Amino acid sequence: MSKTTAKADENTESEEAKVIDYLQKNPEVLASYPEVFTALSIPHHGGDIASLVERQLKILRGENQALKKKLTELVSIARENEELNQRFHRLSIELMNADQLHDVLAMVQDQVQTFFYTDYVRFKFLPEITDKKNRLSAHYLDEQSEIIGTIRPWLEKRKPVCGKIEDKVYCELFGVDIKVESCALVPLYHTGELGLLCLGSSSKERFNREMGTIFLEQLGELVSARIQGLLST
Repeated sequence: MSKTTAKADENTESEEAKVIDYLQKNPEVLASYPEVFTALSIPHHGGDIASLVERQLKILRGENQALKKKLTELVSIARENEELNQRFHRLSIELMNADQLHDVLAMVQDQVQTFFYTDYVRFKFLPEITDKKNRLSAHYLDEQSEIIGTIRPWLEKRKPVCGKIEDKVYCELFGVDIKVESCALVPLYHTGELGLLCLGSSSKERFNREMGTIFLEQLGELVSARIQGLLST
């Protein structure tokens, strides 16, 4: 062994002796810092048989890590919800100030695309919805469309439909040249069914059947009320 290595070993042993001496004189230290104690990894030298305390500590460390991960997820969700609330507030004010139907449609399409981090936003109105000024001409479903029978039950339930749906429905809602992998279809209704606000994504994971829909429901109610009010003018 070289002199340098020997000296390093002596220094390490000296530092360890100081730590051991300090802990022996101050046994309450680890109790005062439980996060340090639970993070310690103490090897067992008795072969494959681990002591009960070691097993308990291992379980507690695992539970602690799981709780930290869950807390981080909850904080992230809370921040996202707060951001959505602020955006809804701004959108509500802008909708109240907009007095032209085409401005409302354009505004909603633009902002919802940002709100929900989605790729495509479309309005699709039922053929029987009357617009005397012909402002919805570019947004009607074809009255001969096969998908009207598919979407009417969704409208009647007045609950957003999320996830993967049939390709023929995608084509009529978003266009034949648009590749949509998942979507959220938000019913528009007031005194009766108006149509759909369609959010489409090129990601299969963006919208799914298990996701929460409360913000989508509130969005549908807000937009529906403003559209209905302007249709009568």
